[in-house]
Amino acid sequence: MRDYLTDSNLVRSAGLSAVLTLMSVGRLLQGDLPFIEYVVLTFLVMILISGAVWAWGRSAGMPGIVTDRKTLVTGAAIAVVVSLVMLPVRIFWLDPLAHRLLQGAGNPAFVELSYPSSGPGRLALVLWSAGFQMMFLQAAPMSLFTRVTGRPVVAAGLCIALRAYVVYLQMAEAGIMEGTWLFMVPAVAGVAVGCFLFARYGLVPAMLFAGGTDLHVFVGSPGHMF
Repeated sequence: MRDYLTDSNLVRSAGLSAVLTLMSVGRLLQGDLPFIEYVVLTFLVMILISGAVWAWGRSAGMPGIVTDRKTLVTGAAIAVVVSLVMLPVRIFWLDPLAHRLLQGAGNPAFVELSYPSSGPGRLALVLWSAGFQMMFLQAAPMSLFTRVTGRPVVAAGLCIALRAYVVYLQMAEAGIMEGTWLFMVPAVAGVAVGCFLFARYGLVPAMLFAGGTDLHVFVGSPGHMF
């Protein structure tokens, strides 16, 4: 906690939080909520999350946010390759099934959030996944759990459990009781790979992978493809 509360950590966290908040703006605009209030709230929340990543990631033995060039390039290459390998699976198998399931649930707002119909909406989803969602569900808990347990594998398992619980809550809110595996499997797989990238290669490769897992939305609505 002493490292977390240092002036240098808070200053660095504020800088990273500003970047992550900008990445979240598009998604916040889609939420039909008080925009200014939620921008400020997002900035403050991301300071807390960024502080955990800055202070506890490095102390837990992980590369952290700023890494050497070789680590960055290697991690980024792995992130891009794995994202591209997963892309056809999402486009040609999971997406058509998931899109039909969402439409059948009768929740148009949730469909639009999951599969945005506009270019700006799709870009907002990718930036949200790479920024706020990745930090909240992978980088920060991975840093904290590894610091507490001293075992990255255990920390990754806890992150996977957290992501699975969030997906469960989202499915319940959308009124989907069957076929939840269509959303659970890619989410859990994404967190597993993302935690590995963050723990081994740092924040940027994990962000690239998290954003890359949502590139499938740029092919258009799967419901119109099949």
